[in-house]
Amino acid sequence: MRFVLPVCAVAVLWTTGAFAQGMGPIGPGLVQTPPPVSSQPEDGLKEPEDQMRAKGLTECKVGDRVIASHEGQWLSAQVIAVDLTAKYPCKVHLIGRPPTLDSSFAAWMLRAQPEAARP
Repeated sequence: MRFVLPVCAVAVLWTTGAFAQGMGPIGPGLVQTPPPVSSQPEDGLKEPEDQMRAKGLTECKVGDRVIASHEGQWLSAQVIAVDLTAKYPCKVHLIGRPPTLDSSFAAWMLRAQPEAARP
């Protein structure tokens, strides 16, 4: 009986969350914690870069109708210039927006405009 009680106590502690996180066989500090949460609420809506690369264009040409992300929304745009030496070579004009909002993107950041949305 003297041997069974300590073994049962260790078994109970072994299965509790506090013991497993700090004093278990993994050791203190080695338990994975969740990633930090951003203070910006819109960060949760952003698409990861690898998914954007998979869905985005591989190249752009002047005159292409595309959709581009602007302030968390996908908007219709048209490629107005291409500078292959720039980090973001595709300069686009957001349709219906002032020219001051013209922005440059990498091709993978843009998507083809759906056929139904074209005039």
